[in-house]
Amino acid sequence: MSAQYDPNKQGWGAALVTCVFTGALLFGAWTIHKNTYRHPRDPMNQQVYHAVDNGSHGASAEHAAPAAGAAGAHESEQAPKAAAH
Repeated sequence: MSAQYDPNKQGWGAALVTCVFTGALLFGAWTIHKNTYRHPRDPMNQQVYHAVDNGSHGASAEHAAPAAGAAGAHESEQAPKAAAH
């Protein structure tokens, strides 16, 4: 006959694999976070530049989205400026 059933010795291998896998996922998430996180006030953060630009100029016509019918109007305004340089 087989060995006597002992519920205290069941599933420890699966529990160990689960814990090791969870630790590996946590380490991976921490590594990615440390390599890619930028503080919102970081000067290299692109969002800071947009916020400063919009705050200093207000809602001027240059930053406003073009109307649906005037999709090409913005490019035609920029062409003479580009040619002048």
